[in-house]
Amino acid sequence: MQSIRARGQLLPIVGIVLGVMFTLGTAGANLITRNRPTESELRAEQRSELVAQREARIVELRAVAGTCQPASAHELARLLVMDGQWDEARAFAGVYELRCGDDTVVRHWGNAPRAHRGATESTTRSAN
Repeated sequence: MQSIRARGQLLPIVGIVLGVMFTLGTAGANLITRNRPTESELRAEQRSELVAQREARIVELRAVAGTCQPASAHELARLLVMDGQWDEARAFAGVYELRCGDDTVVRHWGNAPRAHRGATESTTRSAN
């Protein structure tokens, strides 16, 4: 009785089987969900980091706010407005100008208009 399998065909069959198994294994590995953050999650994380840095800088600048340093006052007024603290920026501008004299930059940021409702909601949402 002769073998059904012809000689020399075992190696190609093993190669094909291994190739199919490798392909199925890679497809299965790609199907496994990975916990990768989406682009919007990455943007939200970056925004929250920026908000935290801005809040830390505001605390630093408030410590030196009474020293009549124009550069620090300009930055503090700008950061207060950017952080949505318009009332605090207006109050700071008034007190700074009484104590240290007229400053157009501080007055400019103190008189900054409030952002539209939609803009403040998105900023507040990203900060939380």
